[in-house]
Amino acid sequence: MAIGDIHGSAAPTELLINALSDRDIFESVDVIVTEFGNSHYQAELDDYLLNPNTKVSLQELEPLWQDSIYFMAWQCKHYRHFVQTLRLLNASSNHKVRIALAEPEFKWEGLSKEQWQSLTETRIVNYEKTVKQVAEQNDKAILLFGAMHTLKQPVSLKRGEVINEFVPFTSKLKDLNIATVWTHFSTSTIPDISTPTLVLLNEKSELNSPLSSVSARFADGTNQKLSDVADAYYYPGPLDRHAPVPSHIKRDSQWHHEMSRRAAIVDERVSAQIAKQLAEWQAETD
Repeated sequence: MAIGDIHGSAAPTELLINALSDRDIFESVDVIVTEFGNSHYQAELDDYLLNPNTKVSLQELEPLWQDSIYFMAWQCKHYRHFVQTLRLLNASSNHKVRIALAEPEFKWEGLSKEQWQSLTETRIVNYEKTVKQVAEQNDKAILLFGAMHTLKQPVSLKRGEVINEFVPFTSKLKDLNIATVWTHFSTSTIPDISTPTLVLLNEKSELNSPLSSVSARFADGTNQKLSDVADAYYYPGPLDRHAPVPSHIKRDSQWHHEMSRRAAIVDERVSAQIAKQLAEWQAETD
């Protein structure tokens, strides 16, 4: 199963935590494959999650998120809470669920702008590789990736006047029979529902709308419907995409300096995110 993540919202990880809190569901899952997290830190994460006598603390796992390719997406508190909760669930059961970090292993030290750009393009190959490895081990998995990555077919996306085809990596893994939960917080799709709702999709579903009516990110004029690209629709209720960041990150001047250094390496969009975030944290301090 693949659950579409909404960057900046805790709703998808809360959905996953609630599901895993059911003992029957927990014991039917072997691994959570995540988009977040530099796989360089896989061993430390395994120790934290699976070893009851570990000396690794949650805060010592910070580089897992901070040293990732798109580190700005993973600063929020709920990703730490998810990992911490999974450790607690493991501690209370003989069955253990691990996390497989799908991002390629790399180091920021000495990384050039060209190398970073290459990582943004080749990371998808590592996503596919990681999921295939899990499948080869016959492990039952839940995938947690940005919602667009989890769609079952290529789609046409628009940014301004430009339209590009986007090929979700899960759409290439048809032999794995991945069920997709499309997470979406727009109230326009279900106008009469204001509470968290999970709806199974099929050809006759009232939610089986053309993609362009579901989200403005999809290009107009395609014949694809929601049931073509997802098996279920999850509406988490009214929310924004401003999930809180841990206070220790807001106060960490060394990390702020490193973010500023990386602004010259990443692309214009991420660089703007860095500047905006640092300015907001500075304003809070002032």
